[in-house]
Amino acid sequence: MKCKKWMSLLLCAAMALTMTACSGKENAVYVQRVGDLMNMGGIAPGDRFAGMVVSENVTEIEKDSDKTIAELKVREGDDVKKDQPLFAYDTEELQLALEKKLLELEQLNASIENFNRQIKDLERERSGASSSEKLQYTVQIQSLQVDLKEAELNVKAKETEVTKAQEILENAVVVAPVAGRIRSINESGTDQNGKALPYIVIQQAGAYRVKGTLGELQRGGIVEGDKMRILSRTDSSQVWTGSVTLVDYESPVTGDQNSAMIMGSSPDEMTSSSKYPFYVELDSTEGLLLGQHVYLELDTGDQETKAGISSAFLVYEEDGTTSVWAESKGKLEKRTVTLGEYNSMNDTYEILEGLTEEDYIAFPDPELCQPGAPTTHEYVAPETEAPEAPMEGAMEGGVA
Repeated sequence: MKCKKWMSLLLCAAMALTMTACSGKENAVYVQRVGDLMNMGGIAPGDRFAGMVVSENVTEIEKDSDKTIAELKVREGDDVKKDQPLFAYDTEELQLALEKKLLELEQLNASIENFNRQIKDLERERSGASSSEKLQYTVQIQSLQVDLKEAELNVKAKETEVTKAQEILENAVVVAPVAGRIRSINESGTDQNGKALPYIVIQQAGAYRVKGTLGELQRGGIVEGDKMRILSRTDSSQVWTGSVTLVDYESPVTGDQNSAMIMGSSPDEMTSSSKYPFYVELDSTEGLLLGQHVYLELDTGDQETKAGISSAFLVYEEDGTTSVWAESKGKLEKRTVTLGEYNSMNDTYEILEGLTEEDYIAFPDPELCQPGAPTTHEYVAPETEAPEAPMEGAMEGGVA
């Protein structure tokens, strides 16, 4: 898991910082601010996500591949009402197709009249024929009766075709079955991978939810059931509330950095990692518009935000308590803390008691962290040893 690997790299870096700092400033132990450690991945208090009001449901409109579209009456982003025209087929082609079927129907009806006339003529002639000739007339009449039956069946089939062609012509203009917003129009009928796509997709109006995107480094920071606040970008007094109903890790999204930007995150960080959509079901949609851009943030209510740090900074004592190496007046002390909720995705613990965001703690290296050890907030880079001078007489190809 990328997040786990990232956290491991952070811990390795922290260990390296501790060891090099101790050797660079009178063995002082390097300590880091708890609030800064909290912001190494995950979601920090006050982080905001860019979001958009979307519809819970979409309607897909297909087009007939055998017909030519004469006019497209809408564009992407248009709001449409129910029964509003979307596009129209080429009626000239449809009219020609109908006229052809009507002509074929007329020819079939004419053949039926012809068969009936021939049968009557043969029956009249048979009545005056000799006994030896009547058999021949009977055979001819039966053959024509078979042809007549087939023509009658063909007429019924052709009448059905004519009715359908008339309905298609009458419905040459395709209308919107629901009210909403035109989300996409696909002229080719396929995506870049050749997968079939609907011609028009309509986001239905009415049942709204808010869609945000979560960066790879914040993976696990938002989970289903989390309470969220939705804020207007133009009017700070407009605030809505809701709950996360889905975090879709199966469908990563692409786009520019603003589509998933968390306030305070760098563009490079956001564009170089995956982004995942999450959806918030609103407690109320009053005042929201489909397609409206908003901000989202975790709703912590009136509760004080608890410090949460990586489990690697914790020391698990034999008596079952948990402690950290914390700074107190420039020196280290082992301080007992009370743990809260554990985030398995980021391997972090909420700290209920014993630490604040303004406290400083050290990575618990057993050789360096001792009660009363001096502390430092400054990282001192390790000294680089000068390369040994080449042996006198040494040559590139060997020994002189």
